[in-house]
Amino acid sequence: MITHRPRHTAAWAARARRALIGVLLCHALGSTVGCSLEPADRDGTEATQAAASARGIRFGAGANAPEWDLTQGPGLTTVAVHEPYEDREVRFEAVPAVALFDLLLGDAWRRADELVFECADGYRAAVPTARFLEHQAYLAVARVGGDFAIDKPVGGAVTRVALAPAYLIWENQRDSVVRSEGDWGWPYQIVGVTVAMASERYARMAPPPDAGADAQRGFGVFRRYCSRCHAINGEGGTLGPELNYPASVTEYVEPTWLRRWIDAPLTVRHGTPMPGLPPGIPDREAALRDVIAYLTVMAGHKLAPAEPPAPPVPGAH
Repeated sequence: MITHRPRHTAAWAARARRALIGVLLCHALGSTVGCSLEPADRDGTEATQAAASARGIRFGAGANAPEWDLTQGPGLTTVAVHEPYEDREVRFEAVPAVALFDLLLGDAWRRADELVFECADGYRAAVPTARFLEHQAYLAVARVGGDFAIDKPVGGAVTRVALAPAYLIWENQRDSVVRSEGDWGWPYQIVGVTVAMASERYARMAPPPDAGADAQRGFGVFRRYCSRCHAINGEGGTLGPELNYPASVTEYVEPTWLRRWIDAPLTVRHGTPMPGLPPGIPDREAALRDVIAYLTVMAGHKLAPAEPPAPPVPGAH
């Protein structure tokens, strides 16, 4: 069930359009100097600025990308979904994703390969653009009838996890495809949204052109399920360890144990928060073999990360 409740839509949209025009002008001039954009109303006090920062989500790349408080966003709606972590219906206050991206990112996001959601704890979820055009997505900012959090199974126990500033949710009560994918594509504690082309985002992570078909398939599996937490040559998430530089995980973990670790981490390390490869993916056994083939190939293609890894922030992804 979806209930539409507009919240200051015209004024908020006008600020968004002005910010978007400013960004485009900055890029047209080839500079971001003097283009700091602060669409949220500020009264100049430190307390107000801190509160805005706590709520704000950055849309676009770069230090000057504007931040938006979606609790005052256009088209705020009550959405009921089957919460994949809690396995029951939950209602959220949320903003329709496609309309929001059109407003804040222009039409460029529709031509991109992926949208990348950066989370407060270093988790990075790359979701194909096509998924947003084929299914209904929302950025949730509050939970109806309770605090903005979920009870998530982590390492064999249930942990209460805060979701703010935003949580990407999907209509999955009638959409069987989204429902079958469980919690894939449901990042939370979202602090930034950027557009990405695969050729640019994965230049350092991609296997060489002459790599075998199994490694190429494994690269696809790794991108979808593993790069949210792990990096290869500095590209990917920072919640989990880098897996290729300076030493490949295949060089210090025996293949049988590596396969078991990817398949069922809790059978290797008690209490680990790492999830195994999702049980419902097609031809899962082949996917496990392909991921290891990819990691093995990349061991011969090490590149020093362009930037040192960010220190981990206590989180719960």
